[in-house]
Amino acid sequence: MARRTRIKDPREPQAQRLRRSQNATLNASAWARLRQRGRVAPHEADQTYDLEMMENPYDPNEESQFHGEESESTGQQEEYPRWLTMPTAEELEEHIDPSIHSVQEEYCRQAREFNWALLMRELHTWYLILKLHTKNWSSANACEEQLPPLPCTCSAEQKNTRHVDMIDLYAQTRRPIEFCKCTYDAVHLLRHGYLAGSPLKPQTAFSLPLLIFHNSLWNNCNIGMSPFTIALTEFLEPRSERLCVKGKSHARDIRKPFSAAVDLFRSLKTRTDDLIDEALDLTKQDKLANRSCPACFGPEPSNNSDYPESTRNCLIVCLDGNFQHRHHSKASRDHETIQTPNIFLPEGAVENMTREIRHMEVVNKAPAQADQCTDAHKAADDKRNKSTWKGCDDTGLMGCCCLHDAAISLANIYKSGELRALPLALLKNLLSVDPDRPVGILYDIGCSLDKYIKSRGLLPDLTQRTKFGTSIFHSYVHNWACQLDYSPRFNTGWGLSDGEGLERMWSYLAKLVGPLRYATRNHRFLAIAHLLKNHNRRGIRQLIKWLCKKFKLAANRRKEVQKELQNILSLDNPFKQPGQKYTISYFKEQWRHQKTFRADHTDEEQERRDKLIKIYEHQANIELLRERLTDPDLNLLSEKEVKKIFDKIDKVSKKLNKDAAEAEALGINLPSGEENSDEQRLLLLLWNSKNELYIQAVQLQAERQPLLDAKKLGTRVGTELKEKILKAIATRRPAVKRLLEKHNKLFAEYLEKFPDQRLTDPSHYPLQYENFSSWPLDHQFWNDGLYL
Repeated sequence: MARRTRIKDPREPQAQRLRRSQNATLNASAWARLRQRGRVAPHEADQTYDLEMMENPYDPNEESQFHGEESESTGQQEEYPRWLTMPTAEELEEHIDPSIHSVQEEYCRQAREFNWALLMRELHTWYLILKLHTKNWSSANACEEQLPPLPCTCSAEQKNTRHVDMIDLYAQTRRPIEFCKCTYDAVHLLRHGYLAGSPLKPQTAFSLPLLIFHNSLWNNCNIGMSPFTIALTEFLEPRSERLCVKGKSHARDIRKPFSAAVDLFRSLKTRTDDLIDEALDLTKQDKLANRSCPACFGPEPSNNSDYPESTRNCLIVCLDGNFQHRHHSKASRDHETIQTPNIFLPEGAVENMTREIRHMEVVNKAPAQADQCTDAHKAADDKRNKSTWKGCDDTGLMGCCCLHDAAISLANIYKSGELRALPLALLKNLLSVDPDRPVGILYDIGCSLDKYIKSRGLLPDLTQRTKFGTSIFHSYVHNWACQLDYSPRFNTGWGLSDGEGLERMWSYLAKLVGPLRYATRNHRFLAIAHLLKNHNRRGIRQLIKWLCKKFKLAANRRKEVQKELQNILSLDNPFKQPGQKYTISYFKEQWRHQKTFRADHTDEEQERRDKLIKIYEHQANIELLRERLTDPDLNLLSEKEVKKIFDKIDKVSKKLNKDAAEAEALGINLPSGEENSDEQRLLLLLWNSKNELYIQAVQLQAERQPLLDAKKLGTRVGTELKEKILKAIATRRPAVKRLLEKHNKLFAEYLEKFPDQRLTDPSHYPLQYENFSSWPLDHQFWNDGLYL
């Protein structure tokens, strides 16, 4: 009989051994059933088999393929099903030991972090030495230059040679490298001009010129780690050699070691910057001047006294939130230690501000008041929570930048919306740098945030020299009273700042939105911080050019305004004696009257106006319904339709009585006198109609702005976006036309009853959609007597 050779099984991993020991009873019973079926079934010598069975290594003619195992007979024959549904390996793994894998991953992560931390100090020292010696590896043969000797006391037995895959910008090779026990392997590779892909016994290393090239490419292009490594492999293989997987013939995947090398390279650069700040003993303001904006945080100019007091030494910043930079919670593990870069607020800053807000709300409980600006913006106090962004842990970013578009600080938004604690935490961090410096803050809802801080008494020591404003684009959405107090164009000290610097910064970071949603949380923070560092560095290099460009634009704008003002001053003033022209003093006086008028007309006055408008609209609806009842065609209507008209009259009458009762409770009396009452009614209805038209005009301008920028600035819109814009404009058109018809009808009634009116130019009427949609927001139509 031929001797059988027993093949020794390879050593199983620990997870597989644990799984086998836990399922030993189940496996033994299944094996017993298989052996029992083998004894009962007859085995014929001339038995034929299916073609698929020919590929099965199991021999049905043999009694057993294993030795040393005996089946236990219970003495009772049981019937077993022919086919058994066994659980898959994934189901067993999920059912048996998910905690084992979690603990194992935690230990691996801790070991990896410990090894990198142990290595980093010595590696950074040699990085600085070699960077200076090779001039940042700028020469063609920088990796082969003669380096300073490495002190080594190891004997020949303590040295070993190991093959390492060395990947450069021009070639990739697998060559032997000598290592010793007194120096880390990564330091040996760095002396050859390569960074290791792992802290212990690295098998792959990447050259510094390659990492420097990738860093510049990543900062200026939209490139991912996987596409870059695939392109690099396809480029280097024909020019050098293929780096095969051990024991295989196909090329190995270098994405993971390359990603680790990139992280190591960025960490070395960050450590270098931190070391310089520490060596120079820089203050927090000095660090902001070095890394963010020297024009805002650098030394004061020598001619500071020449500037007006409203802008002297004034720091202007803008705040804004972005909810595109979300992160899926499944992309990271809970046991991951979060590394917060310097540009982000320290961990716990937002939570501390939330507790301070809650405390001050209890101490200074302010009565709830309706605010039109607050109601019109979600950012006023966003109530969205983690259920709004299903599957996300980090839901966005809150940023702060200066008027030169340089990023100052960021706050991570964790499972919430744009809460008030986020901008307040950023302001507290900024104002603590120099509490005595005046600061102007531009925010979408700066009006609401300013009122909230004053009513709750928040940050009293830091907000004494602060002023708030609304960003230029969002200021048109606010009511007129709010614009007079917070619009940068209607108040001094803001210059031509538009408060939209963060919008431009979000556009710069847009290429990271997709990749970082599925990256780890640490990669998300570090990637955003690294790209913003390049954004600020590029802004510092181009700062002089940027200031010259802005100065030229401001000078041209000043010339245009002066020319337009001269044309206005040449016109006759219809509100003065015949022959008198407009004067600058007249316009200044009118502007003072405008602000005084708004100051005298409080929120109660606005509420009184709104109540009267509702009453007049209900009265107009009732009159229209009554006219329908006197129509001869009423007899042609069915009983059901007539009843519907009466029900609608009754419903509107109830609303009218309710509003009248509320007006009486507030002390609002309807005006007496038919002529004055009718004129006031029409003026209020015209004002309300014009207010609704203005809102639609702002929305039209916002939707059309990308198309206008494409014509003026040459920015590319694209066919898909252009179709969406045109579709949105077409969708809004019917609603705008209905409002125009309503306004034309009211103005026709007003002009019929009061033909001598001088509040507006009748040549604009009747309003047509084509003309209305082409008017800018500063058109004469919006500045006549019907819209005060």
